[in-house]
Amino acid sequence: ENTVRRVLKIVREEFELATAEYSNGDGTSQQNSSAAKSISRAARDGITSSIEEYVDEVESASDNIVEQAVGHIHANEVVLAYGGSVTVELFLLEAAKKRKFEVIVAEHAPHCAGHALARKLATTGGLSVTLVPDSAVFAVMSRVHKVILGAHAVMANGALMASCGAHMTAAAAKIHAKPVVVCAGLYKLTPVFPHDRDSLNEMLSPASVVSYDELAGTRNIHVVNPAFDHVPPELVTLFITNNGGYIPAFVYRLLREYYDSVDTQL
Repeated sequence: ENTVRRVLKIVREEFELATAEYSNGDGTSQQNSSAAKSISRAARDGITSSIEEYVDEVESASDNIVEQAVGHIHANEVVLAYGGSVTVELFLLEAAKKRKFEVIVAEHAPHCAGHALARKLATTGGLSVTLVPDSAVFAVMSRVHKVILGAHAVMANGALMASCGAHMTAAAAKIHAKPVVVCAGLYKLTPVFPHDRDSLNEMLSPASVVSYDELAGTRNIHVVNPAFDHVPPELVTLFITNNGGYIPAFVYRLLREYYDSVDTQL
């Protein structure tokens, strides 16, 4: 839906520019078929070009975020990473090229995406990596200098939808006064407020938590396996986007530049 909203804004902007270019001096459009065809042709060319630029922006978003890694991770720091975000992985690997630091990776149960992340950081990045269970996040937080998270979506109030367990990690960081840095491309911004958090989530199969054989013959057991966590903006310190770093309070300004208010509800 974010892509649809962005394209709608592009269409409106390019049509307005084309109309202004072929309008009379008093601001009214020339009422003839030739002018209409010129406006249509100019708008079409502008829309095509702008959409191509948007596609390039989305495709290069991770690369632009990764380029900022050295400015946010310093030598001899201890960084805690949670979730299986590819952008976070590349972010840490890029920093490892010029910085020596330690990474604590939470295993991110029940899918355990942290195992692959820890292995990649240790083998490819040559980093000192400690893999811990999710239950140990609070215990190790006092050793950490900052927390790095990925994001599924960034909401209109600066909150984010991230991998399940991210809220627990961010809350632990808040208690220990540790900054929480979120790597997210601007295309993940959404003008929707998280009023109904359940509708924004996705329930996964309980099989990854407990096998069906174990549940066979049992009653009154409801296994919940949500895909995402809602992390409120007060738990986030900084968003690192493909256009630079922003605090959660600045998200509303980015939304005004990125989308039209009329497209909030599609």
